[in-house]
Amino acid sequence: MAEVIVIGAGISGLTAAYLLRASGHDVVVFDQGDVPGGRMRSERIDGFLMEHGANSVVGPAPAVEQLIAGLDLGSERVLRSADARSRYLVRAGRARALPVTPCRFFMSGFFSLAGRLRLLLEPFVEVCHEDETVAAFTRRRLGREMLDYVMDPLAAGLHAGDPRQLSISAVFPRLKRLERSHGSIVLGAIGSRWRRDGRSAAYGPGKRILFSFRQGLGMLPRSLAGHLAGCIFPGHRVESVRRGAGGRFRVLARRGAAAQWIMADSVVVALPAYAAANVLDGLDRHVAETLAEISHPPLAVVFLGYRASAIAHPLDGPGVLMPAIEKRDVLGMLFSSTLFPGRAPPEHVAITAYVGGARQPRLATLEPDELTALVHREVRQLLGGGEAPVVARTRCWRHGLPQPGVDHARRLGRLAAAECEHAGLFLTGNYFSGVSTAACIEQAVGTARRVEHYLAGQSGGARKAA
Repeated sequence: MAEVIVIGAGISGLTAAYLLRASGHDVVVFDQGDVPGGRMRSERIDGFLMEHGANSVVGPAPAVEQLIAGLDLGSERVLRSADARSRYLVRAGRARALPVTPCRFFMSGFFSLAGRLRLLLEPFVEVCHEDETVAAFTRRRLGREMLDYVMDPLAAGLHAGDPRQLSISAVFPRLKRLERSHGSIVLGAIGSRWRRDGRSAAYGPGKRILFSFRQGLGMLPRSLAGHLAGCIFPGHRVESVRRGAGGRFRVLARRGAAAQWIMADSVVVALPAYAAANVLDGLDRHVAETLAEISHPPLAVVFLGYRASAIAHPLDGPGVLMPAIEKRDVLGMLFSSTLFPGRAPPEHVAITAYVGGARQPRLATLEPDELTALVHREVRQLLGGGEAPVVARTRCWRHGLPQPGVDHARRLGRLAAAECEHAGLFLTGNYFSGVSTAACIEQAVGTARRVEHYLAGQSGGARKAA
């Protein structure tokens, strides 16, 4: 018997469980993995530091800041290095620096004259209030060149997605809001940089920061798990959630050959959508079908460590993105050792590449040695890598990041209705408000509040009945 059962010990489930326990609730967390953290894993390899999943947090992020303060991790935080100042994008077969200031961006020879003139027409494009794909939105407002060389590589780099399938409202909601509120994303972006009192907006581009931790982002779930000691049961796969006597939930958890039903007043399903579908199929088939509709194409992470002298490129930026039109075999590469300190030993550099996703799902399922050879070839061609890497490690996520299409808002509406129908059941995860670490934590914080509100109502009703 438990007050709250949390299914899944990724960053979403751990955050919700931590907050609920801190509020005095009896919480049990089940996870089929042996180590809490889900895909947020950091691993030391011969002095290098590999991130198997998420690698950083974008701030300001109030929910993350409060979590870090509560866990006393502030002293472990590291900011993006000042050396990571350039932005690289592949065009005509080579990695080219892309200006970051609006004026230099517009005047840059990176884009054709026709592409820049098309951008000037953006304020005069008619507003569309309906949702649409990233590709349709960008072509309509900014032109084909901006789609091919800005939004397409961003969609691949941030979401491992295809802009022809992704919803603009789901993955780049600020752009759609700017169109709806200002009639132009260019004019809206300029106006939003300043508040009415003339001061810079608190969340303007110049205020954003990128940070991680000394021993990688995995420090965050490890710390959460430490505060939940005695509440987490790794190696336990939840197979089903059902309604039991008195309206309580029955949760079937299996460890090896042994399985048992556990009762709970409330259940938080903090699993990826495809896994949540399997767990909830016995409770509500329509909910399970809705979750199963969300695509998760495979994604491979390839980590390579080199001697610094073996790479000709200065690696003076966060990384390099690959537009689909360039027909490369990777979605993008992070210059990990430039981005944050402590990611490579002295006189060495670390590069993390991402392969597959919605663009080339088949490549993500290659054997580890094939993935290593593929990425090394890209490093050699684009970054001037001569020698073979001294360290190579791959991680293939058979189900990668969720791909929200233009019907995603309706899908989330069906899930919200299901939560109302099954009082005490709550869903959280990266398929709600974004795949970033900050978005997952913020979503989990909101979920924990809703669980508390439900439990308070239950206890109040029990006191009245007594």
